[in-house]
Amino acid sequence: MNKLKPFQLPGAKSHPQLELESLAGYGVDEADAVALRKAEAERFLAVIQDPQKPITTTMHLVGKQYLQAACTGEACYRRLSSMSQTISTALSLCLLDNECVNMQYCRRISSRERLQKYVQRARVAALEESTENEDDDRRESIFDLVDYISAILARLISQTADGEFWLLNTLAALVARTAKIKFLLVDIVANAVVAANTGQEVLDHSAGKGLFGDFSMNADFDEEECEEALRIINANQKDGLASEEEASVASFCVNQNKYRSGLNIALRHALGSLRLLNLSGLPATTYEMCLLVYDIGFEGFKTVLFQDRDLEYSASSDRDVLNTTQSALIILHQILTQLQASKTCRPINDHDQTVVEWAYHELEEPGIGTVKPSQLVPQAIPLDSMADIVTVMVPFAFTSPMLLAEFTKFRTMMALTGGVKDVVRSFQEGQFGTYCRLYTREFDREAQSREILRLSQAFKCRTFSRCRLVDKMEDGSSSFLHTAEENQDATEHESLEKELIKCSVKMNGWLIDESSVTVACRRYVSGVMFTALALAAGGLTIGFTVGERIQGVDPFNLATYAWVLAAFVILICKAVLVENWSWSDFLQFKVRCKSVSELAATTQMDEQVIIAKLLHDDCGDGILVTRGPFNSVFRRQANSEDGFSIDVKIKPITLILSGLAPLKVVTPRGHAIVCLDHRRGTFLAFVEHEGVKDKENLVCDDIDRHIRDWKASKPRRVWPSANQVEPCKLHLTKTNDFKWKRVQGLCDLNEGEVVFV
Repeated sequence: MNKLKPFQLPGAKSHPQLELESLAGYGVDEADAVALRKAEAERFLAVIQDPQKPITTTMHLVGKQYLQAACTGEACYRRLSSMSQTISTALSLCLLDNECVNMQYCRRISSRERLQKYVQRARVAALEESTENEDDDRRESIFDLVDYISAILARLISQTADGEFWLLNTLAALVARTAKIKFLLVDIVANAVVAANTGQEVLDHSAGKGLFGDFSMNADFDEEECEEALRIINANQKDGLASEEEASVASFCVNQNKYRSGLNIALRHALGSLRLLNLSGLPATTYEMCLLVYDIGFEGFKTVLFQDRDLEYSASSDRDVLNTTQSALIILHQILTQLQASKTCRPINDHDQTVVEWAYHELEEPGIGTVKPSQLVPQAIPLDSMADIVTVMVPFAFTSPMLLAEFTKFRTMMALTGGVKDVVRSFQEGQFGTYCRLYTREFDREAQSREILRLSQAFKCRTFSRCRLVDKMEDGSSSFLHTAEENQDATEHESLEKELIKCSVKMNGWLIDESSVTVACRRYVSGVMFTALALAAGGLTIGFTVGERIQGVDPFNLATYAWVLAAFVILICKAVLVENWSWSDFLQFKVRCKSVSELAATTQMDEQVIIAKLLHDDCGDGILVTRGPFNSVFRRQANSEDGFSIDVKIKPITLILSGLAPLKVVTPRGHAIVCLDHRRGTFLAFVEHEGVKDKENLVCDDIDRHIRDWKASKPRRVWPSANQVEPCKLHLTKTNDFKWKRVQGLCDLNEGEVVFV
């Protein structure tokens, strides 16, 4: 317990009240506060000691009266939302009290505006929190929910990294925070009044004093802000602007706030996911949460794609974030496995209103192979009561890339700002894949009326399978997102995967510079040279063979014609593949390609496979710079005519398998496409309702008009290579001045009917 109590500053006996998460202002003496924290510390210790043991919950997560199977209606969700709001109020009071400590003892990291905001929240909470908080059953349910959320967070802390500095400080902060939240929840209205009055007194006392050091930190620290604050503190001490005691107090405040910054974000996000925000415009009982972790892209990169309860999307393909994601998924997998074991085995039927589906597979040897789609076989559990739903919904919320990306930043900050001996060691990355879906029957029925693709459908149709890049399916009228067979034979999958590996090995021999791709062309050049030599030798052979047997005819004239024909063959064959083929490259059996079409003609590879390869390199350490006419999705674009030409239109399947998910959004003019860009190495990407300015997006506006005009055009032009109608061209542009009202889901586009330009 002593190690879990970084609350008393050593040597600062003149400041006994300097403590974050203090309960002294609410009339709690030190002995009672220590007892509360000790109880929480013992509970967390039991949670983290056995990481293989699933986190258990009580049956009173939403109240005893909601245990019946029929209690999964809107009233239950409103009660859960109200409970989450009450806990959020207690969390806000904790932040208010901590900001008061910062304002009094370390003004450089405080913010008067932030404190005013917290005080206003406390006043509103004191008025809005109803008499329901006096209900013992509700209070017990709230305590159980706090225990469940904090236990999952404690397990996540212990399973994402190791090291005494990391574990003791973050868990100590969580112990103190949880104990204080529980105390505040006993009488949230009265405690909100006390906190608001204390905050107002601090504001009045600090009025006009200004910020010492002219530096203010955000509520959610990052490593740069933390290092800057500590640097200023040390500089002021060296320059005689602050005493040693003042510097020690300031450093203590900075570090204690640092330990809590990641916890604040995680708790806010988890609580927010339980509230009814009505962002999707759907009823409370009409929702779906879905998560996919897949290896996609040409050379394979792992990505996590998440759809939250309000139909907002987030994704990440950063390896550190995915490492954190695996820890959260293991927690969810353990809880679901335990929940499944506690229920009577029975098939899912139409009477089950809420269902969770999930599949999780991890390779025993992380460095060898990848998880194949066929290895992810979903299992389903009917959720008969609101307690079951909350048991799943809370750990599901902890798998969101929005939460885990910020938590990864928090862990990185702790590692970078600690001392020399303060080591934070991340655990070894695993090779895993997963699919999880929590949904209601009402959502399934409602979604049928919209022309969208759900992530669950994409998973079942294997839309994100890398093998789709080399699958030689015919482009027909069926949707590209539904053409893959749901029960694709494993042997066929392996053959497609081998073909993809073969293409990758072949492409590894390419020499790529800023504006071209140089490939070996030995077989083609050898064939041309052999043909030319055969013609030339044939002419000479005719000349020597015929000799003077035919009077008046010089047979060597035929040799001259043969030589001319050989030269003509070389020139023609040299100009067929590429526009400019230097003799030096030709004689060295290589060709420099300046466009996708030239590269496809030279290598006899599919154009879309080549584009997928270039998009993969475009997000990594590649140096190729592209130019038009169809290079809008590439990041490295040439400012002049010098560059590699993307002269082939991009098919939707190539776009989505390269990490660009086309989302359908509602705009004032109809519908548009906004791409969720989670290409290789993306730390965090998200598309929320009501898109804002100053964020660059890849969009195609007014797709309804484009498709309507395309369908109305008479006559439609036909592709010369096949008896197919020319597809509709959707132009993607990069802009930071595009707004939308609502996200509907993945755009369901027909492979043979749409291309992106």
